[in-house]
Amino acid sequence: MINFEIIIGIENHVELKTQTKMFSAAQVSYGAKPNSMVNEVCLGYPGAMPTLNKQGVKLAVLAVNALNMELDTLLKFDRKNYFYPDLAKGFQITQQFNPIGKNGALEITLPDQTTKIIDIERLHMEEDTAKQIHKDNLTYIDYNRSGIGLIEIVTRPVMRSADEAVAYVEKLREVLLFLGVSDVKMNEGSLRTDLNISLRPFGATTYSNKVEVKNLNSISNMRKAIEFEVKRQTKILLNNQIVEQETRRFDDTTQETISMRSKSDALDYKYFREPNIAPIQLDKNWVAEIIANSPELADQKRVKYVNEYGLTSEDANIILTSLEMTMFFETTIKLTSAANKVANFLISDIQSELNKTNQTIDEIALTPNNLAEMINLVEEGIISSKHTKTILPLILVEANETPKQIVERLNLKLISDQKIIEEMLKPIIAANDELIAQYNERPERVTKTIMGQLMKISQGNVNPDVAMKIIIGLVKHK
Repeated sequence: MINFEIIIGIENHVELKTQTKMFSAAQVSYGAKPNSMVNEVCLGYPGAMPTLNKQGVKLAVLAVNALNMELDTLLKFDRKNYFYPDLAKGFQITQQFNPIGKNGALEITLPDQTTKIIDIERLHMEEDTAKQIHKDNLTYIDYNRSGIGLIEIVTRPVMRSADEAVAYVEKLREVLLFLGVSDVKMNEGSLRTDLNISLRPFGATTYSNKVEVKNLNSISNMRKAIEFEVKRQTKILLNNQIVEQETRRFDDTTQETISMRSKSDALDYKYFREPNIAPIQLDKNWVAEIIANSPELADQKRVKYVNEYGLTSEDANIILTSLEMTMFFETTIKLTSAANKVANFLISDIQSELNKTNQTIDEIALTPNNLAEMINLVEEGIISSKHTKTILPLILVEANETPKQIVERLNLKLISDQKIIEEMLKPIIAANDELIAQYNERPERVTKTIMGQLMKISQGNVNPDVAMKIIIGLVKHK
């Protein structure tokens, strides 16, 4: 049997997180009423003139820098000409000849913890097309998406497994999310993935015909599409047949890729320079300022969380899987010194509640102020960790009452008064003469046993630090 090497290259279309479209002032809003976020430019009216979105360029610069690419500060745009219902003006404004970024690299970590550098060929800016909805043998077109700013990021064919492809897209998504370049929601289409997959005999240096699988909308489907294509293409090659160069799509129902069109002949898009946008020279000081103020990436935060805040790598990674959780964590630790306690609440009780309600942390009533206040009450010995089981469910669902107010209302304060604790200890000490006689030989066992009985009769409402000092003093002088 012949063994084949898997060759994978990836193209990602990423919607930029701007308020308006790439070449017009039409607003951007996901889920808005169809064809309500449009104007003359994105509808291709004759004479409508494009104007470049400055914020879109800034976000592209951030991405180019984070992906270690060479930045071209002279912006030039081209027309990609084709007629299709989702492109009202008959052409797309893109950067075919002079991409804003080229020759980049992104390091990924694989499941076995080995690392690999993924070479990125180019990153260019362009505009999105309209969205087509196929229903009841009709095609409906929503032009709200038409003209939204995109960056297309194209790797070289350097990936050799589904694990590598998945790790690359996950890492790219993380980088772009933390930069604020895009919300990168695959299910909403703001991050779309096209896979180029081919096989060749091990040792071969030339490439075989590649199959492009378009518009994958989840990491899970990416992996399934690769695995299916590898099996399909292997079977074809083992039968001494040629894999046709074509475009396919992944079908969720059958879990298979399905042919869409042949790519035996290259399409001639008749590219030429966009005449309505003159070349733009970016100011070097403006670019330098953007890069200097680039948001902190997740990799930088990981190091800080472990080295400065004392979190485990596992806890840091859990928090960093969500940008909303990360921002909540960082706001909260400015209000309390107990970073580990903040992390523990976030990844256990709070995450459990979010999973039940299918919400993100910014969609619930809990605030960083309330979480920090509750933790500080524990740190100051005013309440015990047991009391947080009563307080947390209340501040999760409603923000009208602070933890301090809840403590007062429910009388949850720990007993710290020395005289009261001594009175509670008197009958316990008197009933444990035999145990206390063992104090010199087994001090820890004695004090823990006394503390356990004290907590039982006080229903856990005694300050343990204060109580332990009193117990030791009483037992020593018994």
